[in-house]
Amino acid sequence: MGRRAIAGRGPGARRRVLLALAGVGLVVLAWLAWVGVDAARARNQLLAAATQVQGLEQQVLDADGDGAARTLAELQQRTAAARELTRGPHWSAARAVPWLGANVRAVQEVTDVVDGVMQDALPALLDATTLVDPASLAPVDGRIDLAPLEAAGPQVIGADAALQEAARALDAIEPAGLLPGVREPLALVRAEVDQVAATTATAARAVRLLPPMLGADGPREYLLLVQNSAEPRATGGEVGLIALLRATNGALEIVEQRGASGILSGLSEPVLPLTAEEQAIFGTGLGRYMADVTFTPDFPRSGELARAFWSQQIGGDVDGVLSIDPGALATLLGATGPVLLPTGQELTAANAAQLLLNGVYLAVEDPAEQDAFYAATAQTVFGALLGGQGEPAAMMAALAQSAREGRLMAWSSHPDEQALLAGTVLSGELVGVRGDSPVVGVFVNDGSASKIGYYLRMDVEVGTTECRADGSQALEVSVTLTSTAPANAADLPPYVAGGGIVVPKGEAQMNVLVYAPQGGRVDNVNISPGTSGVFSNVHDGLAMVGKTIRLKPGETVTLNLAIGTSSGQLGAPQLRVTPLAHGSVVIDQGRLCE
Repeated sequence: MGRRAIAGRGPGARRRVLLALAGVGLVVLAWLAWVGVDAARARNQLLAAATQVQGLEQQVLDADGDGAARTLAELQQRTAAARELTRGPHWSAARAVPWLGANVRAVQEVTDVVDGVMQDALPALLDATTLVDPASLAPVDGRIDLAPLEAAGPQVIGADAALQEAARALDAIEPAGLLPGVREPLALVRAEVDQVAATTATAARAVRLLPPMLGADGPREYLLLVQNSAEPRATGGEVGLIALLRATNGALEIVEQRGASGILSGLSEPVLPLTAEEQAIFGTGLGRYMADVTFTPDFPRSGELARAFWSQQIGGDVDGVLSIDPGALATLLGATGPVLLPTGQELTAANAAQLLLNGVYLAVEDPAEQDAFYAATAQTVFGALLGGQGEPAAMMAALAQSAREGRLMAWSSHPDEQALLAGTVLSGELVGVRGDSPVVGVFVNDGSASKIGYYLRMDVEVGTTECRADGSQALEVSVTLTSTAPANAADLPPYVAGGGIVVPKGEAQMNVLVYAPQGGRVDNVNISPGTSGVFSNVHDGLAMVGKTIRLKPGETVTLNLAIGTSSGQLGAPQLRVTPLAHGSVVIDQGRLCE
């Protein structure tokens, strides 16, 4: 009887259980569908917002304030809607599901961040753009109006704080284990926010730095070093000309100009104590000759030395040191248009580098006349820049390009200002890592004692050969040096060909320095053609190797280096190289670890 009763209840009980399970399953499916539909609608809102952002950027560039305000309001509505669509009891329940919770939390955090940027950061940035645009920063009668910069400061700094917080929030989301439909959009949003955050970080530094550096709180004086890459040095070239600049409440003027070799040369002892590693790598000339303060690839150190030279030899403590080279002048002339030199020659973006680095030495053999030509050229170009010649937006773009190429650098003797410059492309500092990207440095210092370096071409390439489990990577670096000097280079004027004392006339001798990333090492160096003779050292905590290369006209030498990075450096490798008149920099994107 017991068995029959149980048997009689069995099928019905099982049916009831199955029906109950089916009901639960339908509820779960409906719940998941509810979450899914909301997620799709939120995604559509964010995609539409992304399209509108492009229009907003153009409205800002066109100075269409009313249109930008309307677009911003629509963007805020869309991102707020996306955020609300990822909230509610069904989303809260989904957060607790083991296999789904991390994805739900990631989606909610992304909508939080995007909406926060639109509600908090973007309005402040738009307010700042109404106060500051390229036209408002254009010099008028030699003076930059600092009032717009000072007024925009709070908005820019506030917007930057919001974006840095947004970037940190996105970086805290662990992508491992997320579904592709969540992981891939997360990566895209993170990249976009990081890019905007980098821009606002630069802008926030600028509104803090520019007013005081341009004399808002009292007159400032700076040395402007004009580097001459016809005689290469690590950060560009020997210091050929020095100008003392004065800034007073935005008004800029050249107070005086001097040739580096003629006034500050040949001290018996370094102007500042040099470290043992500096003496071993660069020699004591780094601190004994003003023209050679750029032997080091660390521009803040060059700035300290140049300031000490000026104070000791001329008198007076400057507030900082700036640097520019003929390549940067050529880029700026692309924005200003041609200028007419006192000699009657027209200086253009197309001929500036050749004329300043080579043409003047072929035509004028007297060093005093060369210095006079450079001084007149600097005064003329400076006058065009301060006279507002050219489009302001093009000028800003030219300055930014020159800084990225390492042709425009700045160092401040004020520690608080230098702290803000650190980490920017303007600083020219010696670094081995940026974020998780390893930085390889490739620099050249001339050993020819001539201007034959104008004909030097340097092509540098870096690529990843292995991504390692410990978070490091193996890199392959190729450095190719070519002398493009004519076959009869020995017959060129002595100032160009050299006197035949250090190397035969017309030949070039270059000291090549390659720096491994922070915590990394140089594992192997192959030279083709040539012999080893490589020396190694550590400079400011970075492992480096050096090799002296001698080139006859038309000759090419290639160095191939195997470099290992430290752990935690799986980002795309970066290169920092000496900016020369001729050359290329290539980062192989064929294999990246991220």
